[in-house]
Amino acid sequence: MKLNLVIFALLPIVCFSKTRLGDYYVGFEISTVVNHDIIDGESFDLSANLVPLESSSILLNIAIADFDNGNDMLDLGADYFHHFENFDAFTPFVGAGLNYTDFDVTDDVFWNLYIGLEFSVSDQLSILPKLRLYQGFDDYDDTELEASIALTYWLNDSNGLSLGYTHNAVNEADFVGLQYLYSWE
Repeated sequence: MKLNLVIFALLPIVCFSKTRLGDYYVGFEISTVVNHDIIDGESFDLSANLVPLESSSILLNIAIADFDNGNDMLDLGADYFHHFENFDAFTPFVGAGLNYTDFDVTDDVFWNLYIGLEFSVSDQLSILPKLRLYQGFDDYDDTELEASIALTYWLNDSNGLSLGYTHNAVNEADFVGLQYLYSWE
């Protein structure tokens, strides 16, 4: 009897949930950018996740930000992720990509390296922590680190919501966002 209770208690952990890594989806995110010492503002992000191969995905995004100090930002990105699927309750991944960022005073192309995990908490809920290491090719000489975590809940097979937090080393900025996801797979 106790073994059955343990199995039922662990069942949500080992179930495979709908994943952000291996599914086709489009997403729209609204974020608030908070750094009370330097900058505050909002960011709007439109993204699409494509799955060309079973163990990989390509994430395309465009983001527009409006800051309280009068600056605006446009960011276009393309990232490739390879995920390893030989694990039960989590999926590790690595990635690489490029971003073009046009900030009011400067623009630059950045290279990105990613590492992370996606944990399946239940068949509808997943947690995705990741690290991003990036550096600009022209004006931005410092290599920076960004840490983020997203909690994604799929309402049904097509619609999901994600609550995300990102800490960016540049200006010690924090982003808190809510994202709507639509999956057609």
